[in-house]
Amino acid sequence: MAQMLRKAAALGSALVVVTACAAGGRPAGSTQSANSGGDVVEQASVPACGDRIDTLPSRVEGLSVTGEFPPRTGRDGDGTFAGTVTVTSTGAEVAGVATPEADVYVARAGQVVATPVAKDSVGQVVDLRAGASQVFTAQGTIAPCAGGGVLPAGRYEVFAVVVVNRDDGPQVVVAGGPWPLEVT
Repeated sequence: MAQMLRKAAALGSALVVVTACAAGGRPAGSTQSANSGGDVVEQASVPACGDRIDTLPSRVEGLSVTGEFPPRTGRDGDGTFAGTVTVTSTGAEVAGVATPEADVYVARAGQVVATPVAKDSVGQVVDLRAGASQVFTAQGTIAPCAGGGVLPAGRYEVFAVVVVNRDDGPQVVVAGGPWPLEVT
């Protein structure tokens, strides 16, 4: 009996790992999923490895995005770089919940070559009224989508995305960039 319980526990763990790996944290295109109440929730469309970076949402009227990232990062470090993204209301009022960290994409020649790092965080309240700003931390990686090591030395572009799940309507997806990044 104890041996059977250990096997069942191992299978359950394997299922969780396979499910998490299969999801990859990068839905390509618009996807739908059902929540526990049976409602259908539309998820933001985000680019996957190799996708054109111009698939990111265009500007959202009434919101602006600025970013501050280091101009270069070394291949000899831990493979990450950090910056901040500021979302400012220039007229739109947006209230809801977002992750405290923006999603960071790295592109070269218009193609996504590195996707956002995995996150496990609790949402933070977003309350943007005209003229108000909110700052989000933004950690990126120079680990290539294809896996293994870090991106080759060269010039890249950084893009950031913040998704706000609004209190009173559909998600607001704001994107900013490009910001230059040199991998040395």
